[in-house]
Amino acid sequence: MRRGDDLAGPVPAGLRLAAAIAAVGLAYHFSFGTLAASWRYDTPLADLVLVPPIAAALLYAALRRHRFVAFLRLGRFDYVLAGVLLTLALGLVAAGPTLWSKYFWAMRLDLLTLPLFAAAVVVLLFGSRALIPLGFPVLFLLLAWPLPYDAVLEHALSSFTQSTAWAVEHMAALTQAAAPVGGSGGSRYVVSHAGGQIVVSVASACSGVNGLVGFGVVGLAALWLVRGRIVRRLVWLLFGACLVWALNVVRIVVVLLTARALGEHAAFDLLHPIAGILTLNVAFVVLVRLLPRFGLHRRHFDEHDLELVDSPLARTAPPAQQATPGRFAVRFVVVAAASFAVALADGQLGVAAKGLDENGRPAVAAFVDRPSAGPGWRVRRLARIGWAAPYYGAHSTWIRYRLRPTGAAAERGRFTVWTDAVLSPDLGALDAYSLAHCYAFHGFDVRTSLHVDLGHGVTGRVFVYETKDAVWHAVAWEWPVLRRGKVEHERVVLLASTLSRPGAPAHAPSAWLRRHVLGYLNVRAPDEDPNRPLSRALVALATQMVSVRVNRA
Repeated sequence: MRRGDDLAGPVPAGLRLAAAIAAVGLAYHFSFGTLAASWRYDTPLADLVLVPPIAAALLYAALRRHRFVAFLRLGRFDYVLAGVLLTLALGLVAAGPTLWSKYFWAMRLDLLTLPLFAAAVVVLLFGSRALIPLGFPVLFLLLAWPLPYDAVLEHALSSFTQSTAWAVEHMAALTQAAAPVGGSGGSRYVVSHAGGQIVVSVASACSGVNGLVGFGVVGLAALWLVRGRIVRRLVWLLFGACLVWALNVVRIVVVLLTARALGEHAAFDLLHPIAGILTLNVAFVVLVRLLPRFGLHRRHFDEHDLELVDSPLARTAPPAQQATPGRFAVRFVVVAAASFAVALADGQLGVAAKGLDENGRPAVAAFVDRPSAGPGWRVRRLARIGWAAPYYGAHSTWIRYRLRPTGAAAERGRFTVWTDAVLSPDLGALDAYSLAHCYAFHGFDVRTSLHVDLGHGVTGRVFVYETKDAVWHAVAWEWPVLRRGKVEHERVVLLASTLSRPGAPAHAPSAWLRRHVLGYLNVRAPDEDPNRPLSRALVALATQMVSVRVNRA
């Protein structure tokens, strides 16, 4: 039987490639779906949806270029390496939303694990040595991670928009296409047509950032498809980015000229929707034509890399050690099982994504802007605590509120809840001065310190601590919020000290995976709560506050 399997030859590389693409697509179906959803909106990161299909195309090109990959050895070490990669990917996707609460989705760590899983699939289906020739397509998947783009855009978008507005203003004046509206900073123009006037707004979406992100994704893939010195290729790519920006300015001016000559319908209903993709295509055509000027030329798919072919890396394995049908079948089962496991964890991320957009930007308003605890609770602002600035930053705020139950909530037991809402643009400051550190610094006797599920993907903490005067119960959580168009980080702390034992509505059970992760986190945590009904009531209130704010986002 083994002899017949050896004589059958290796499973075709194309079939293994199809299995790898299907496995990754299945495992990250929800994550890819959110990338596709952002395509409907004119956002700077909408083009990140192109990363997975481009990576698949690069993998196909790499297999055609490095044909020896189909005949590499499949060994036991493949299982060890793939096991490590799969454990990291699955562990982060499964436990991450509970460990990091809303910050898991805010940082889109699910997409950061994508190359890990893809590398594991490549190792299982092609062998460990295949990671070298197929490494670029696998690493290319990192470009789907939106966090680095968000960090750059947060600091550069305003300046970039101003530079585009400056260029458009000068081009519009030179061509007499439109007149800028005074005081608009080049963001609004008046176009004269047929005796009337059309007011045109040039928003940040028109600055060219969207096109540059798309160009960067495709351009970095093109670097691998072009032969020549790496410095020349980088200069060629930089020239392309400048060309895309310049053509975007021309695009805006052409739209203004069209509005002046043919009217608003022709300019904005007919030309504007296709002008962006046309200019991007023109830029790529020009760049391809200019390859010889930069000392570069296109790499053909069937070209072999002689350096790799002549190295031990490309050594053909004996037929019995190649990807024979029997070996492939076993590894295919392992890949399928891993894909279903990651797909199950990835499918649970819809809860973690509530209150944030596809790129991890929060939509939840800060509590200080919309102070509400939901039905049955009256909120009153008490004071602003000013001495928080040295700890949480000069731009931080700390507001204290008092919450009292009304109606049905009061019937379950009256008790006062003191609520602290701390806002800071510096997440590191909140982490450095956590509640646990604060209680330890003051020498409080912490009797309970547990992680709890507050619903909608929020993981909170329950503390019970004793001071020299009283026993206090606290429930706290941290998450990113949106305030005045910028992302800030909020800590909400609910505090109560009473001997009453209030009732609480039934708490919805956590999902199976989340419940087990919380159980693991709490296995060694102190849990000596003298008033568990009060803790349950605070958790119920916190859950309601989270639900109200997420549903309003």
